[in-house]
Amino acid sequence: MKRLFHTLFLLLLASVWAQAQITITSDYFPEAGDTLKTATDNLPDGIDIGTPGGPQTWNFTSLQAPFTANTNYLEASAGGAFSSFLTADLMVLLPGDNEAYYNLSASKLEYLGYFGTDPIGLGLDLVVRYSPVLVERRAPLNYQNTYETTSNLLLPFSADDIPGGFLDSLPISPDSFRIRVNIIRSEEVDAFGTMNIPGASFQVLRMKRTDVNQTRLDAKLPFINWTDVTDLIPDNPLLGELTTQSYIYYANESKEPIAVVSVDPDTEDPTRVEFKVVDEIINSSLYANSLQPGIFAFPNPSYGEVRFDFQNLSTGNYSIKIYNILGMEVWQKEFWVAGTKSIKVNLDHLRKGTYLYSLVNSKGKTLATKRLLIVRP
Repeated sequence: MKRLFHTLFLLLLASVWAQAQITITSDYFPEAGDTLKTATDNLPDGIDIGTPGGPQTWNFTSLQAPFTANTNYLEASAGGAFSSFLTADLMVLLPGDNEAYYNLSASKLEYLGYFGTDPIGLGLDLVVRYSPVLVERRAPLNYQNTYETTSNLLLPFSADDIPGGFLDSLPISPDSFRIRVNIIRSEEVDAFGTMNIPGASFQVLRMKRTDVNQTRLDAKLPFINWTDVTDLIPDNPLLGELTTQSYIYYANESKEPIAVVSVDPDTEDPTRVEFKVVDEIINSSLYANSLQPGIFAFPNPSYGEVRFDFQNLSTGNYSIKIYNILGMEVWQKEFWVAGTKSIKVNLDHLRKGTYLYSLVNSKGKTLATKRLLIVRP
């Protein structure tokens, strides 16, 4: 009798466990005409990704973001670089006038490549094609699915196109260069359960994605042909090996990932969370043009501790300067920024009142000026 009860209990447990799982279908694939609304917390606090398995519950309701960004999926033919991606179905405009191209089928959303800034930050505009293509989404997606993908980039360009100063460390003067990138992507659908974000709750599958990118620079030399000169280029963090790791939470009801948690690959501490914006919180969020550089202060009004969010900035040094209503500078600090970043500063020393804050680049040009209100309890 005990054995019978034990067997029945295990069958019931297996039934409940199976019912708790979901299958993600192709309904979550974006299509031409779709606009995906997301927000990003670059300083996530209190976020716990938990362990593999399920069913489990993730509480991400503490996420904060000063603005909402839209990602628009268009017909590929609308892109200026479509002639380089004639098989593409979709195109997305990216910051810096970059264009990303995708293939869409019933079972896969494939990333073909992009037209835009080179992968090592030289400021070159190149046509970048992945070979083979990178699979961004799959369907159906089930718990414990695993995938391994390898892709490569090979990007030649003339030495005449390189900005001044870059070649100073080389004992040679090559005629041309090429960037080589090898990408190894490992994916595992490692958990399932309930995801709570600001304004909504979803039943999700979680995919753990690890990308290992090996980026090298070759120079073409007379009589020697291509030679790896990566180690002769100092202080370029985009050359060499870079490992990135993220946890992506998908739901059938949403074309946006419910959350994408970027983590430190060594500690798995969350460093950045992009999350779906639901209708309930759109009205309280500031819409930002996701393609333009900018800066936002949050919260605003503030009691003194302010988070500044930088958006879509070219890599380099920037300053935040704060002025009182008389135009006198009362605070300033310099930061190194690449793309999107958030920093917290304490402005308790400022008196209650209205101030202006400006974002200034390394050449002294003011990129944006906005109002900041300091209040006291």
